[in-house]
Formats: sequence, C-alpha cells, structure tokens
Amino acid sequence: MLFVWIALWLVSLLLLVANKNSIAVRWLALVAFCGGFGALASTIESWIAVMNKAGQISEGQERLLYYFQNCCSWVSYYGLPYSFLCFAAVYHTAQLPKVGEGFSLRMLIMKTLRWLPYAALVMPLFMLLLPTADVYPVHYDILGIWAIPYIVLGMILLLTKHVLHPADRRAHAILTTVTVPAVLFATTMNYVMPLFGYYGMWKYNVWSITFAFIVFIVALFKFGFLGVQLLIERRQMDFSLRAITSGTAMLNHAIKNDIGKIKLFSDKIDRAANSHQEGMQELREDIGVIATAASHIEAMIRSVHDRTQELRLQPQRLSLSELVREQLSALVPRVMGRIDVKTEYDESAEAEVDPAQTAEAINNILNNAVEAMPDGGELLVKVISGRRGCTIEIRDTGMGIDKKHLHKVAEPFFTTKSGKAMNFGLGLAYCSQLMNRQRGELRVQSVLGKGTAVTLHFPIPKRVKGAES
Repeated sequence: MLFVWIALWLVSLLLLVANKNSIAVRWLALVAFCGGFGALASTIESWIAVMNKAGQISEGQERLLYYFQNCCSWVSYYGLPYSFLCFAAVYHTAQLPKVGEGFSLRMLIMKTLRWLPYAALVMPLFMLLLPTADVYPVHYDILGIWAIPYIVLGMILLLTKHVLHPADRRAHAILTTVTVPAVLFATTMNYVMPLFGYYGMWKYNVWSITFAFIVFIVALFKFGFLGVQLLIERRQMDFSLRAITSGTAMLNHAIKNDIGKIKLFSDKIDRAANSHQEGMQELREDIGVIATAASHIEAMIRSVHDRTQELRLQPQRLSLSELVREQLSALVPRVMGRIDVKTEYDESAEAEVDPAQTAEAINNILNNAVEAMPDGGELLVKVISGRRGCTIEIRDTGMGIDKKHLHKVAEPFFTTKSGKAMNFGLGLAYCSQLMNRQRGELRVQSVLGKGTAVTLHFPIPKRVKGAES
C-alpha cells in the first residue's frame, strides 16, 4: 500500500501544480488525495505491527497512531464518494447544449452546483458525529446507504458527459479509462463487500490503482490529461536551439503577415493616387492601416527577448470586439467579392490580455481561414461574452483539416500548407502558447472538406471575478 499512497498523492500534486485554475481538476485532485489517505491508513497499520513485534512502541504511542490511522480512514471512506460526486458534476457541466427556447440545461445544472458541495457534505459530517465503531474504523451499514449512491450518481454524470468537440473525445476516453475502473473497483472492495461481511478487501485496490496510475502517466506525457501535459526535452542543448529557432521564426511569421498588409495597401494607394475618383479621406484611412502595421512590427520585435526566450506579456483590459474589428478591417479589402464575411459582436466582451500579441494571434487565425478558402467561401467571426469568460470564434468553410492531423495543429513546425516557402508551421502553435500563458484556451474543430472553427476562450479578468460570482 506504500506505492498506492505515494502514487495517488503524486497524481493529486501533479494535477494541482499543472492546472490548479480548473475547478474539475481541483476536485479530481481531491479524489486522488482522499484515496491516498486510505492507503496511508493501511501503511500505518503495517508500521504499528512491525514496531509492536520489535518492541519499539509504547502503549500511548500505539493509541495515538491508531487514532491517526482512524482519521486517515475517515478521510478516505467519507471523502472519496463526496469528492468524486462533486468532480463528476463539475466535469459534466462543461459544454452542455441548450435545450428548447428560453431553457438552458447547462444553466439549470450550474445553479444546482452552487449548493451541491454543501448539500452533499451533510452525510460525511453526519458520519463524523457517530460514535466510533467497535472493531472497524467506520459503520459500513450506514456508510453504504449514501456512499454507494454518491458514486453511482457520479458515474452516471461522468459517463453521460456531452462531448462537443471531436478533439475532446480522446481526452474524455482517457479520463474515463483512468477513473472509472479504479473508482468502481474501490467502491466494490471498500463499500459493497463489507455489507456482506467481507472486510479487508481494500488490499486488492492496489491492482486497479496501479493500472490507473500507469495510464495517467502515459497520457500525461503523450496526450495530456484534463488540460495537464508534461513535455520533457531530452537535451538542454536541443531545447535552447529549438527556442532560438522558434523565436526567430515566430518573428518572421509576424513580419510576413504585416508586410502583406503593407504591400496590399501600398498598391491600393498607388492606384488611388493616379485616379481622380478616390477621396483623400480613404487615402488617410489606408495610410493609418500601414502605420498600424509598421507599429505592430516594431512592437513584436521589442517583445522578443534578447535571448529569444518567451515573449513578454503586457496585459491590459480591453474590448475583444474592438480588437477583432481592427484585425478584420485590414483583411476585408483582401477578400472583398470573394469571401462573404459575417460578424457577430458582443460589445460587453472584455478580457485582460496583451494587445499586440493577442492581435497577432487573431490575425494569424484570420489569415489561416482566408488561405483555406482560395476559391471563396464564408467567414464567420463571433465575439461572445459569458459567465465564465469571453470567446472569439472564427469559422470558415474552407478545405478543413484531416482528422489524423487535427491533434497536431498546435504543435510547433507542423503545417498542412506544404510547398509554401513563407509558412513556418508556427501560427497556431504561437496562438496556443499565448492563450495558455494568458490563462485562456485555444480549441480547433474541423471537418475535412467542410471547414474549420478556431475558438479562443478568455477567462474573466481577475479583478471582476468576485463582483460577478
């Protein structure tokens, strides 16, 4: 059980350290933490037996250790079903669809979640008020009345989770592979078997937990787990070289896009200068676009560290609709008459972001959408404000991305634009990195031959979270 104790607390620590901002991750970390207390209780019992045999423990010390062991058992027996139910409920609510006019299933469950952790806590607290059991640390007959329904309800919520994005299906499958067998096995051994007079079956949990731990570690390094992913570079030299290459290429990527704007509007001004039909006001607007593009190049160059490390963030609270309009206004002349651009703006959508780099990310995605529609199509840009943050969605009807490549689109140097010398495969990688550092999230959904949707989700600015909760 020593291995189980260390493994479960290690999982809990990894989840908290790597993605502590996620409510679902925090509840799952608590599930692993409570499970670890059960293994710790078993380990303490082994220590007491060894010390008793060697005569290295007094009667008072033994009583103290047994009391501590009982406390660990209570945390495990009562905390596991409670934390698992809360985790499953929070996880289930993510991306729930709306049902009918004026009714949102997500809103209903979100309201329920406000009191669920408090209501579900009544039974664990009630168990702590009961007199200590004579032989075993808990009253299994009373425990089974509520713990088993808690876990069954949690399983139902977990397995009936509505997964909207195809890219999330693998993540959901990994999560259920890690949690469902281990929790079901522990439920059978810890809560069901004692009702039939079979005690001490918890010792067999080591097999299911070992399996879950192996799957968790493999997934953590290879695919990611609930937004947590660990990447280990084999050599520091390789990491440094990659950082230099990435920093330089990202700068080239930014310059390439803005140079395209400068060339486009320079040609337009040149044609307008030779025509008596164009007004000076339009020329001034075009010159303003050129000046903005040039300033953006300068800002991007300043943002790159002398040693080409991470791009520095200078966050400001600003309107996402205004930020999107600025980038879209420079794009419209390029696609006019070829691509139908539709927009939906929520003027209340605000986020705390780095203006220059977020503008560059939006520009990269817009350019990708346009390049995916060489023969024309429809570009839909939406800015949405919600209770948990704001979202920018950019959807095209272009060529789409093959399903086998979809999970790689945010990896550095991966590109589906083969044969194009000015494409470095860093656009979405840059966007994904930026969103992660701004506590946001980038999602890509695509169907080959039908189009692609890229979503940028921004959290609620820190200073207004308390006011809106």
